[in-house]
Amino acid sequence: MSKKQEFIEFIEPYINENFSKMSENCKSYWNAFTTVEEKEKPLFTENGRIILKFLQEHPNESAWKSKDIAEHLGISSRSVAGSLRKLVNDKFVDKVGENPIFYTLTESGKNIELGE
Repeated sequence: MSKKQEFIEFIEPYINENFSKMSENCKSYWNAFTTVEEKEKPLFTENGRIILKFLQEHPNESAWKSKDIAEHLGISSRSVAGSLRKLVNDKFVDKVGENPIFYTLTESGKNIELGE
């Protein structure tokens, strides 16, 4: 369930109870808010998918620096860093060390099917 849907379900009983007391502007806004469909976000960004696939295809290398990944893939270091940050947050990649920082696949990252 999305955060928006969770919010709607939480607040809806109050809105329904007080709908007749709401101004027309409030009613209009509520109706628009609750009827806009949310697009499902993809699990990976395009670069995230490319990076994850690259790491899966190189299992003999246990850890990579973001600079090395960028050079191998021909993607800017900044883009790789942003994509790795999301992959770390989503628990597909672990961040190891401090200076330099290395990245390694988690079990989830190793086992996820990326498809095409």
